[in-house]
Amino acid sequence: MKKEYTKKAGIVLLVVGIVFTALVILWPIFMMMSQPVGEINDQLRSLGTRKSIYVLNFVLASLIAPSISFILISIAFFVPSNKDTPILSVMGVLLLVPYITLVSIAYTSQFIILQSFISSGNLIEAGYWYFGNQSSIPYFINQLGYLFFALSGLLIGYRFLFEKGIPKSVAVLLWSSGIFSILAFVGLGMKNDVLNFSTILSGMLTIPIGILVILWGMRLRSQ
Repeated sequence: MKKEYTKKAGIVLLVVGIVFTALVILWPIFMMMSQPVGEINDQLRSLGTRKSIYVLNFVLASLIAPSISFILISIAFFVPSNKDTPILSVMGVLLLVPYITLVSIAYTSQFIILQSFISSGNLIEAGYWYFGNQSSIPYFINQLGYLFFALSGLLIGYRFLFEKGIPKSVAVLLWSSGIFSILAFVGLGMKNDVLNFSTILSGMLTIPIGILVILWGMRLRSQ
């Protein structure tokens, strides 16, 4: 029965790993294509001419949290390891709830709340909800969400640090990404741009995580 669960987990990791990797590669591309320039108000005005691609960018972004959460849940409960840490795994999965909730609010606000304010010409309120403004509500909510992701990754990834090969590599990347997310949140609170830049480093580390998860899934499926 345990072997059957492991095979199913492998299939889930393979499929979700492909989806997740595609998302984290496409998202920065669409972000660069949709990113306006100038002061905040100038950026908000220009969003009216590139609304479709800006909205598509955040639709893609809103799918990232559910996909990586599926990955973390799968490895937490269904992938065996030499070290057993059930309490840490459960705590890590529970932390995914506020992560998904907060990040989903931050991203969906860009194609619901923000667009509503822009359409009505209320640029002052729009500025409070514009993700490109690091002092905005959704930016703070997003960084808070990734703080929960960081803690979840640290807890779930812990037992795989004692493995070898792909599992250990994924665990190291989860820990590295998590530490950078924590530093980014601290940097946001301190208004320290250098520390806040850690959020980009954290995001970049998710690309190799996705690729390794695909390989991990293929290995588990063949067992």
